[in-house]
Amino acid sequence: MFGATSPRRRVTILLMVVLAVTALGLAGCGKKEIVDPYVYDSLRSVTRGDTLSVGFRFEIDAPSFEYVRGNTGIIRDGNLLEFFVAEGLEGNYQRLAGTLLGVRKTFSPQPTHLVLERIKRNGVVEADTTTLRKPAHYTLPRLVRAGAIDQNVPGAPLPEIGFKVDEINEARSTFLPEKEGDDLKTVKSAFANFAYRPRHDLAAGATASPEDYAWYLIGDTSSLEIVGLTEGAEWMLHLLKDKDLPVIGAFSLMSLEDEWTKRRMEHPGLGHVVGTVRIDWFQYANAYIEGFENKDR
Repeated sequence: MFGATSPRRRVTILLMVVLAVTALGLAGCGKKEIVDPYVYDSLRSVTRGDTLSVGFRFEIDAPSFEYVRGNTGIIRDGNLLEFFVAEGLEGNYQRLAGTLLGVRKTFSPQPTHLVLERIKRNGVVEADTTTLRKPAHYTLPRLVRAGAIDQNVPGAPLPEIGFKVDEINEARSTFLPEKEGDDLKTVKSAFANFAYRPRHDLAAGATASPEDYAWYLIGDTSSLEIVGLTEGAEWMLHLLKDKDLPVIGAFSLMSLEDEWTKRRMEHPGLGHVVGTVRIDWFQYANAYIEGFENKDR
């Protein structure tokens, strides 16, 4: 029924097939394979540096946040703290549950943190760098290595400082330098009560602006105003306050109020404000938070 195919015709057909396959192969070589820049791994592997990725871009499962304020969140991995940053995080972090997050591991400013760049839900990218705003400002606390902490700092009951003349004199001789120019006397202590509120010396009836607020460590009868606090340390104090945790760390008394008329005045929620104090560092989980900008570190 079918005519016989000559050897020459068979060779011609074979050549045509080979040419067609080669042409398809060459056409395929002209297309670049799309490579996802975000390498998937666990949060622990990403933060510990166990996984490599060009540009330090990774994909992780949306984490559970320990605490979120402003554009910054803390992720707790056991006793280790990791920091996560995104524009509007405080109002949106709960919506990230169940997603895959594309993040960039960022080393400056310290500590190392993750910046959100992509959100993928059910395999579909619902937001990326074209739609996610890069955070214009975010706050990170400065962490201090345990080896950089002087563990031999003596303990002292700072919350027991009173406001009466003999109590102030005793506190002055115990906690302040003997002579101007001497090193501050740093001590370990703990305050179960502290507050962020309008300054105690604000004029009566004045409307408090954000600049008029201060942190106070509240003792048995008296309070100390915290001075020199970094923005990151303040962020962490809000965390302790919101979680009803004490401030435990190292403190340096800066000044005591000399005027009796000012010391004797009681302020609601504060008692007698008797001086100022610097927080050298305080502790949260296994991390040490630097309280002021220590340029020696």
